[in-house]
Amino acid sequence: MDKCTYCAGGPQQDNSAVEYIQYGANRIAEGKLPLCAEMCSTKALLAGDGDIIAGIYKERVQRRGYGSGAWGWRTAYKQELSA
Repeated sequence: MDKCTYCAGGPQQDNSAVEYIQYGANRIAEGKLPLCAEMCSTKALLAGDGDIIAGIYKERVQRRGYGSGAWGWRTAYKQELSA
């Protein structure tokens, strides 16, 4: 595989043997999320319906705030870093 296809396969017929050999499983055609998004332990990778993703992002911004102070180690783990 040359690059990630976001588990969407390629230009071949969905779920065909040719597609599987060239790109692997077409999770999108199977109604599943890309494997990277499903397996992401930090839930940083989001995939799916745009309205649902926008709702998740909006909720995160409301809870954490936005800008440079909203992200990072201290925000994620709520602890002070030792020097």
